[in-house]
Amino acid sequence: MELYYSSNKDKKIFQDERLIKKYYGRDWEKISNRLSELRSANNLEEIPPVPPPRRHKLKNDKKDCWGIDYSPNDRIIIEPYGEFDIENLKTIKEIKIIKLEDYH
Repeated sequence: MELYYSSNKDKKIFQDERLIKKYYGRDWEKISNRLSELRSANNLEEIPPVPPPRRHKLKNDKKDCWGIDYSPNDRIIIEPYGEFDIENLKTIKEIKIIKLEDYH
């Protein structure tokens, strides 16, 4: 999939493992693995709903987003980008990384 980012700063960080390590410390390797899986997938349906990475649809104010696990409590929050059908994950071929957070 094609990855987009919510800011230029995030783009710079998430495209450089050294910076991921600097900003995310002990979780840097898990984050790098999840980002690699996202880049390698052809569409969102190829990201499995079972751990890891446990793709799951979010609710409420994040209803158009998905969470991707990278640790027991932390998630990569993504949303579809470009042209897609929200009901068909095979059509979601571009995503935007919104942020990494523990939303629990």
